[in-house]
Amino acid sequence: MPFLIDTGTMGARIQAYDWSASPLGSVETWPPSLCVTLSNVLRSKMPTYLLWGPELITFYNDACLPLRGIRPEALGQPLPQAWAEIWNVASPVVTQARRGEATYVQDVPVWIVQRKGYPEETWWNASFSPVMAESGDVGGILIIIHETTERVFGERRLRFLVDLSTRLRGIPEASGVMAMAAEMLGRHLKVSRVGYAEFHETGGSFTVERDWTEGATPTFAGQYRVSDFGSLIESELRAGHTLRIDDASMDARTAEERVAAEFLRTNKRASIIAPLIRDGRLVAALFVHQSEPRHWRDDEATLVQEVAECTWTSVLRARAETALRESEARFRQFAEHSTDMLWIMNAETLQMEYVSPAFERVWGWSPEMFQHRDQWAETLHPEDRERALQATDRVLRGDTVVQEYRIVRPDGSMRHIHATGFPIFDEHQKIQRIAGIAKDITQHDGSTVYVVDSNETSRRELCLLLQGAGYEVKMFAAAQAFLEVAPVLVPGCVVLDIRDPATGELTIPRELKTRRAGLPVIVIGKAQGDVAIGVQAMKAGAVDFLDVPYHPEQLLDALASAQATIRERAERDQATERVRALIAALPPREREVLDGLLAGGTNKTIARDLGLSPRTVEAHRARIMERLGAQSLPELVQIAVAAGLQPKPQDRQG
Repeated sequence: MPFLIDTGTMGARIQAYDWSASPLGSVETWPPSLCVTLSNVLRSKMPTYLLWGPELITFYNDACLPLRGIRPEALGQPLPQAWAEIWNVASPVVTQARRGEATYVQDVPVWIVQRKGYPEETWWNASFSPVMAESGDVGGILIIIHETTERVFGERRLRFLVDLSTRLRGIPEASGVMAMAAEMLGRHLKVSRVGYAEFHETGGSFTVERDWTEGATPTFAGQYRVSDFGSLIESELRAGHTLRIDDASMDARTAEERVAAEFLRTNKRASIIAPLIRDGRLVAALFVHQSEPRHWRDDEATLVQEVAECTWTSVLRARAETALRESEARFRQFAEHSTDMLWIMNAETLQMEYVSPAFERVWGWSPEMFQHRDQWAETLHPEDRERALQATDRVLRGDTVVQEYRIVRPDGSMRHIHATGFPIFDEHQKIQRIAGIAKDITQHDGSTVYVVDSNETSRRELCLLLQGAGYEVKMFAAAQAFLEVAPVLVPGCVVLDIRDPATGELTIPRELKTRRAGLPVIVIGKAQGDVAIGVQAMKAGAVDFLDVPYHPEQLLDALASAQATIRERAERDQATERVRALIAALPPREREVLDGLLAGGTNKTIARDLGLSPRTVEAHRARIMERLGAQSLPELVQIAVAAGLQPKPQDRQG
């Protein structure tokens, strides 16, 4: 058999094979076309099969051996028997070749069970060519194969990573990034569960905030001790090694009974765990769970590692952006609730970039009117203007400056301001902006009295009486003049003489009552013993009524009582504003928990609504109570409601 000389392992096997029982008969009787073709096949470096005769008797060369694995010997067997597990795929093209038609197929998926002892999804290119016999008919079929599994999976992996990266780019929240990555990876790998575990700084435990499951598999969300999963697992993760467990009941790393039981209890019979090490510390891990045993391919483990790294980068980016947004939101919330005025100015253009709402309350102007430093300078008391501008120039040169100055409001009243200005540097240590805090230190203890009296003589007499008692007095001849400036007046008492109809009678107390302005009104009138007039004044909103003639001590006593009310309201408002500022500065998640508590939710129902664990909700609740100084849940609710927080409607379905 010269044609089999030096034809490798398969040539030797062909020579040793007992062909007497084969439809082909002994080698000596084989037709020249079979011998020549087989000699060429055996010398080829391409994996090649040769099928001969009606029975499709199988030959193959040494290049096929690595691709066959542990499958049973196919030499001399009919192809339907040798390729039983893939015959349904091969049969149509073999039939076509037997009719004399050559065929080439690309990237054909084939499930193979026997090659490595477990099911494999494989991909192949193959050409099927007829081999002509001496009779001129098709004597055999030449099959040249090339496995493309690695390339196909590699291209799949790259497409997946590109798609993942594109989708993650538009997600602003870290939780959303992890949720999207988990779902995409879970569906791509067709697994039971995917999620992220974040390890606590102590290293002894980790938390799974949320995960993706295929439906029937329960969630793995919660807090766990690392030790529950075995010292071997823990040491490999801390070393940065990606874990591949095909079957937790068979793996040596989970052989300990309690560890195997924990893996089986939590529905992770098979797992891939890709750790994330930062600055030498295990900070997180991406886990992929399968509830049944599964052989993980190399490319699957590689993909999990790549997804872990790229997703974590997106998580850190999203958290940084979220922190910046929350910081900016907390700043704006704080600024909007602060009694002090906060501002930010562009250092180059001197244009205002931000002015807090307190500006309108303190300055008396709308923030929209305050767009440039020059406009701010116009509000300064002329005697303080040059000094205040010089202080601003010092801030522009890099100094932090604390100063006091006076401002003049639109109604002509003055306020004393305690201001701090400071520079804001960019990454190159260049002053990019300057900013400041302006606090109104004008005393507003109710010692201002607004006298509304159309009679000039009695108006002057009242002014002298009140100034002699230590009050600051501002006089108005008509109700309309007073009501026009009432919104911007500092807290104080109103003394209204209604004897002359020109004062507008009871218009002022009625209007102030409607506006809920903090300006108590004492009405002076001539009732001549008619109690109904006093009752009418009180119903209109007055806090007291003095019938002419009255003793000066009666007016001073009434003012003292009203002044005490102003002080109590100021203290109460200050406390309320403080609580509002604290609530406004709460992180978004804590605010959501507070809303849930106000709506009557429990830790369990709030956890369900927010997608958290009850233990996490409990931790948020403790921090909220600490921030607001509440000792109990009822006290917390009372504080929040007193600050004007209203319960939000909650979805209690399910």
